[in-house]
Amino acid sequence: MSRVVLVTGLQAAGKTTVAGLLARRISPLAAHFDGDVLYHAVVSGHVDMTPDPDPAAERELRLRYEGSALLASHYARNGVDFVCSDIIMGEDVTRWLDRVADFERHLVVLCPSTEAVVAREIGRGSNAYRDWGADLTAAVESMRTDLDETPRRGLWLDSSGLSAEETVDRILADGMLASRY
Repeated sequence: MSRVVLVTGLQAAGKTTVAGLLARRISPLAAHFDGDVLYHAVVSGHVDMTPDPDPAAERELRLRYEGSALLASHYARNGVDFVCSDIIMGEDVTRWLDRVADFERHLVVLCPSTEAVVAREIGRGSNAYRDWGADLTAAVESMRTDLDETPRRGLWLDSSGLSAEETVDRILADGMLASRY
């Protein structure tokens, strides 16, 4: 049976890099998909997600989550292990994993410290947290409250002091891919 792995966490937690490396190591036939592809799919009328979201932003978010779950199911149904990286938090994690319930499911939540996320975000030259708080630290803390609402299932890993390769080593060493969600 094919595996579906969801790698989630805050913006700048290292999800995309870790998920790509994990997909290369979990089996001889695996795919990685970054939810940002679907985030950027709406090119006309796009509405950014904010702490007080517009209904149109919420609709785009649902489309994104449903689309990546459909893609995961398609690959898994055809014998390809699938690793998805995206910012999915709270009950949306449960809904996403329920959409791929026909397959072996795994959840990895990357939760580096606020300081590590701030440093990574500054290093990227990004402004992804611009709508989430008065300053970057406050913005990360604001989004962290959403992460705290995520069901405590799967592997939660503080990757603050780890490289992406070390994070994947830790995921594989934990044996979490040997157990189901």
